[in-house]
Amino acid sequence: MGGAAIAVMAGLVFGYALLARRLTLANVTAPTLSLLAGLLVFAVTGIELDAEIVHIIAELTLVTILFHDASTVKLSQLRQDPGIPVRLLLLGFPLALLATFAVTRGLLPGIGVAGAWLLTASITPTDAGLGAPTVLNPVVPVRVRRGLNVESGLNDGLATPIVLLALGALATEAGDSTPGVLKVGVVPILLALVVAIGGGLAAAWTLDRSRLHHLSGHRGRAIATLTLPLLLFGMAEVVGANAFIAAFVGGLIFGGACTTLADEPETAELVEVSADLLGFVVWFFAGGILLLVFEYDFSWKWPVLALLTLTVLRIVPVFLALLGTGFKWPTVMFLGWFGPRGLATIVFGLLSAQELGTDSSVMPDLAGVIAFTVLFSVVAHGFSAGPLAAAYGAWAHRTHAPIEQEPSVEPMRTRGVPASDR
Repeated sequence: MGGAAIAVMAGLVFGYALLARRLTLANVTAPTLSLLAGLLVFAVTGIELDAEIVHIIAELTLVTILFHDASTVKLSQLRQDPGIPVRLLLLGFPLALLATFAVTRGLLPGIGVAGAWLLTASITPTDAGLGAPTVLNPVVPVRVRRGLNVESGLNDGLATPIVLLALGALATEAGDSTPGVLKVGVVPILLALVVAIGGGLAAAWTLDRSRLHHLSGHRGRAIATLTLPLLLFGMAEVVGANAFIAAFVGGLIFGGACTTLADEPETAELVEVSADLLGFVVWFFAGGILLLVFEYDFSWKWPVLALLTLTVLRIVPVFLALLGTGFKWPTVMFLGWFGPRGLATIVFGLLSAQELGTDSSVMPDLAGVIAFTVLFSVVAHGFSAGPLAAAYGAWAHRTHAPIEQEPSVEPMRTRGVPASDR
């Protein structure tokens, strides 16, 4: 990637960080701006993306995000108010996966069962970054925005094993000499659990002891926490484990076991800032990647499936998951609509291209649907988040909806807006 592209990307981050508050009020999100800038820069300059560099940055980004989101979710708090997040994760998300798989098999029979599962698991997880004006808007009941935030923080981790197993199955179908499911999926996942449990517990114990015995200050502990996603990534690579699972489960264990993280939330701030910065870069790259995708022979099925994924295949599962909870229909529709697709979808697509090769028979459909899903989501969710959050919040305040207004803990920290602007 040329110096001009780097300068534009850095300038974009610089400008957005200084204007984040005003841009957020104008419903301009960081992903939207980065994607459009990437499209413009790569279209005008003709610069070719370095696939290896993009892949490495994308992997590091997802590892950091998975660790951060998992570590900031307190399972004890979920037990206190499980209503929205647990139902969305344990009922809504599986229903969305099954429905999306069924529609994908019907529209794209040529990619096979494994290809359909790979595409399904790539486009179903949601991303909080595009919905930041929603989950950060104080007019929206805390319980509702917390539910959206926790859901988006955890469902990409739940989708990861499906992506890995599907990639393994496709590798087997392609004639890989080693059983693909074992090589890409099962064994790395099992090894990742070992790395995550051992690494997460050891890191939590060490950090707590350092604080207890006054061996470190706030900044030192924040720097130490910043290294943990990289440490888990490196350990996973050494033993042949899957780094994404290791980061996600390791984050859950670290967040649950580390008392320092609960007492000093700023300990995780550097991880959050790193996730924000890496997110800018990946979204910028995504603009260039979209240009490559559109070189494939266009299929009308790509935008159709993308639209269905963002609407019916999201809203109906959410409706079914929330049956019997007493939430009013504006709340159900609000939760159903705000299921933006972002970084996880992009990274899963890049991972698929790396593992299968761009000449794989499933790649045109996979890349096309992912591209339209992300593009539609950037526009629809990016620009609707602010106005709809304000309208829904006003309704909730005016009607005093009792279940929606029940007390709840504040949402976990959200990526997409610089910390000083929250």
